[in-house]
Amino acid sequence: MLDETLDDLHRERDPRRAVIAAYARMERSLGSYGLARRPAEAPLEYLGRVLAQLTGSAAAARRLTALFERAKFSEHSIDARMKEDAIAAVGAVRDELRALTVA
Repeated sequence: MLDETLDDLHRERDPRRAVIAAYARMERSLGSYGLARRPAEAPLEYLGRVLAQLTGSAAAARRLTALFERAKFSEHSIDARMKEDAIAAVGAVRDELRALTVA
């Protein structure tokens, strides 16, 4: 499922929408591993809680959360490089979650 997700994100033409979708997919992926976002948690609160579980992809999760906050809550521009950073971050989190299930 996550591989298809990455393909979908690459096809999204609007970088802002792609960044927001990448963050949402990270949340769903983490949720499927028992790390769902609580209803009252802000993105940074959620990040702080899940970082206790993620080690290798912590930087990627931080980067994606920062991109998400910019895309979702500001009018600052979101460019193609940011979109690619967000997609790479989702891939890093995905890879770590896969490794956790193998271990």
